[in-house]
Amino acid sequence: MSYDLYTELAGRSEQDVGDIIKGRYRGINLDVATRIRLVTSIAAQNESVKEYAVSGDRKKGGGYKSLVHAKQPEGTPYAQELIKQERERMTKLGLDNPVVSLASLPPGSWFLQFTFTLAKPWISKDDDPFYVAESVNPVRKDKVFKVPVMSAASWKGLLRWTMMHIRLALRKDELTPESLAQERFVQTLLFGDEKGEEPGQTKDWAAYLDKLGGKTARREYEQKVRAHFHLEEKDAMPHHSGRLMFYPTFFNGIDVEVINPHSRETKAGTHPIYLECVPAGAQGTFSLLYVPFDLIGQSEEGIRQQAAEDLQRVAEGLQAMFLTYGFSAKRTSGYGVADEHVNGGVLQVRVEEPAPVQPPGPTSSAPAQPLPKYLAAPGRLKPEYLNPDGTFRERSEAELKAMKKSDRQEYEKARKWWEREGKVLAEQSQAEAGPPPPRPAPPQWITREFCSFKELVQKAQEVANLLQAGGEQ
Repeated sequence: MSYDLYTELAGRSEQDVGDIIKGRYRGINLDVATRIRLVTSIAAQNESVKEYAVSGDRKKGGGYKSLVHAKQPEGTPYAQELIKQERERMTKLGLDNPVVSLASLPPGSWFLQFTFTLAKPWISKDDDPFYVAESVNPVRKDKVFKVPVMSAASWKGLLRWTMMHIRLALRKDELTPESLAQERFVQTLLFGDEKGEEPGQTKDWAAYLDKLGGKTARREYEQKVRAHFHLEEKDAMPHHSGRLMFYPTFFNGIDVEVINPHSRETKAGTHPIYLECVPAGAQGTFSLLYVPFDLIGQSEEGIRQQAAEDLQRVAEGLQAMFLTYGFSAKRTSGYGVADEHVNGGVLQVRVEEPAPVQPPGPTSSAPAQPLPKYLAAPGRLKPEYLNPDGTFRERSEAELKAMKKSDRQEYEKARKWWEREGKVLAEQSQAEAGPPPPRPAPPQWITREFCSFKELVQKAQEVANLLQAGGEQ
């Protein structure tokens, strides 16, 4: 027996492809991902079965296509037998929907999470070089669970591009060099240093922004970065992380889009190209954490101000990315946009929720009854009438004779009250151990829920106003 999968279960014929696709081959039950890998190996060895390995029989179906495509995308074998089960396993491991404890993060941190629904298919390119055939573009999948995934780095790059586009490129004619440099500086603090920021030269992203703003804006931007990181003029631009921490998104569906180029002479299809995708209607959860670690030690007012401004920028950027510009390959063709409505949207900020102002209660018309002079509080004698152990202190005859008449009268009233009520109260307090002091309640962070991208922007504005006002309503 060989311990190599492709050696032990190697096949070469269409019959082998058909048996593998059915899920049981040579007495072994195969998961969907393994079936595709084995069909890939057959297609790579035998050119004559490659087309059958991809699309199966025109009438009977089969092949790789039957595993990832169906009239109802959620009903494909890949979605039902692999994605559904693996996502359940990921949920148990806490990998699907991350949970963040803001208590362990610096003040001003915030966490944003929501589940979105695709309005158009989402396409990407996997880095797996070994797939069914060159005519099939595999969607990116997690290496362990084989679930379609949008990586954290991809989210970061696309949101950065979107915010640059809507706040810099579209407004370049109305921004002064100083304001353009300030916006570029803020985005650098959010996302980290720019790609292409090399000593002595710039290229890629950094070169594009240099050209966008001109030399004056570039000089202002460098000064702001160096001042923030306490660098000298001769020092190179720093490499640093941004305040935004992204998480991967795992989708719950898979399908294929087919492009069939036609011959100009015969007007017939030549060779179909299959693009794996996540279909419209599929869902994924987006999670984003903001940590202003570079502001630790600064004033609370300054941290609140920057956290509020950053929150508004990011909310507007997310709305534009999800609804307008897209977050997918071929997004200029309309792929990779989401529905307006989201599920489970929550925004939480590590700033305590202000206590609601309580309306004044109705005042009682009856005056409060004054306490007797011998009581310090209801049910408690004044200390002068008590021994250190809490019992009543009896006066001697000499002490009573030395008292004024009014003091002696108060003493008698206190003694009678003790015999009537005080002794019972004292015995009860000794017999019943008092409850342990209550633990301080956990802080209630500012939390807002939303169900659409429009509402996300509104809630972000509401929270920003609250932060800028110092947490006061």
